[in-house]
Amino acid sequence: MSSNAGLKSVNPLISNQSSELQAVLHPLVLLSISDYITRHTLREHEWPIVGGLMGQHNGREVTIEHAFDCHVAPSPDTPYKYGLDLPRVLGRIEQMRAVHKDRNLDFVGWYTLLPKTGPTQELTHIHTTILNHINESAILLGFHPKEVLDHSVGGKLPLTVYESNYEVDDAAKAADTEGDKTMEDGESTLKLRFRELGYTVETGEAEMISMDFVARGSGTATAVEPPKEKQKGKDANTASGKGKQKADSLLPVEDDAALTPEEEEMIAALTAKANATKMLLSRIHLIMTYLERLPAAYVSGKEMSAQPAGDHETTPSNTILRQIHALVGRLDLVEPSDVEAFRREVVCEQNDVHLVSLLNDVMLSVQEVRSMGRKFDVVDSAKARDQRNRTPWEMPTGRPSPYGIQGAGDIMF
Repeated sequence: MSSNAGLKSVNPLISNQSSELQAVLHPLVLLSISDYITRHTLREHEWPIVGGLMGQHNGREVTIEHAFDCHVAPSPDTPYKYGLDLPRVLGRIEQMRAVHKDRNLDFVGWYTLLPKTGPTQELTHIHTTILNHINESAILLGFHPKEVLDHSVGGKLPLTVYESNYEVDDAAKAADTEGDKTMEDGESTLKLRFRELGYTVETGEAEMISMDFVARGSGTATAVEPPKEKQKGKDANTASGKGKQKADSLLPVEDDAALTPEEEEMIAALTAKANATKMLLSRIHLIMTYLERLPAAYVSGKEMSAQPAGDHETTPSNTILRQIHALVGRLDLVEPSDVEAFRREVVCEQNDVHLVSLLNDVMLSVQEVRSMGRKFDVVDSAKARDQRNRTPWEMPTGRPSPYGIQGAGDIMF
């Protein structure tokens, strides 16, 4: 926590003041942003990633419900080398307003890629353009691509929401106080600063359906490779009959077996359960790490206002500790009243699952035995037919002919 605060204090665009504005983020926005970043990266576009955010302003709360791409145009005079294509962006905003007219959604801000340290000086031109021509209270959502690779602990989203405000330049104010100068109106210098906002994630019913569809698609997604040309040797061109069949049998078999709807549903259900288990495990590890890093004086009760002694300790929070205590107190509600009956039911369910698995193995074995019997019958029938079709002179020496005709190896008396 202290390291992040140190990084943000270095950025001159980050304000030290706190904000009362609260952001409500919807998952569809994250899907749209990640899709745009993926397409932009794969197509190797030169222009920066800039997109708009649609939502609502409800007092001190702003909702972020939809996202869309913004058109940019080259602007060599600006530090970013690119600027907003205002006519096309305004037209797209009007289209989004018409589509979401029933919810009265409006343009609430924009998003782009940012480092963890916060906004940079280059993007202030785009933000100023949005403040002057679209929305004077627009927010900024910064996506941190490096944190995606680091897999942040506790499942924290790799993004930060900022609110902009014009504040008096502290450096100019400090320079003015060094000497006695005459105060004149209009000399105060205002500078654009950004304040970090707290946000929560809210999911609607329609978004749950979309997330379930994405989870099903990701659970059954497979990598498809282009077909490769079959390598043919010299013997492959001259092979015929059984030799050709043998050569064809050695070629690799392409596996294009499609999953049935039942299998796709099972994979999606197992994937959802696995993701939920991983998230639960990460939350438990986060709580354990927080409790382990509390100051020793605070844990022993000697000093209730103990501060962390180093980076290995964290700042105590009575609110978080009360939430953890309430969570632990509700664990008794998860356990059933009759533990013995619950355990017997669990054992019965496990036995049923094992029995079904054994029956499945038995049926597979029976099917393999039947297949082996059919193959043996085919081989035996072919052998008998081959013996019947042989002529008397083709019979092996030393064996009597089945038709009573003397063979070449028969001993005459």
